[in-house]
Amino acid sequence: MTDLKAGGEPAAAKAGFFDLRWILALLFGVYGTVLTVLGATVTSQADLDRADGVNVNLWVGLGMLLGAAAFAGWARLRPIRLPPAPAGPTAPHRP
Repeated sequence: MTDLKAGGEPAAAKAGFFDLRWILALLFGVYGTVLTVLGATVTSQADLDRADGVNVNLWVGLGMLLGAAAFAGWARLRPIRLPPAPAGPTAPHRP
């Protein structure tokens, strides 16, 4: 059974799981979570002194989480639509 749009034409399929934006959102989310947790819990004073008083793990982790949210939002709001399959034969007709 094919899905139809309101005008009676077939709906375009979505790329779904293999969209690179979802994969990047997952990777940025995992690494961002790890860096944020490490930056918030196990950063020592020696680490802060080496980074001129900036908690680099925490800030980069938060930035990566924002990047993950941006990729996920982009993929959710603007999914890749595949063109519908042709209805007729794909080879040209030869007499």
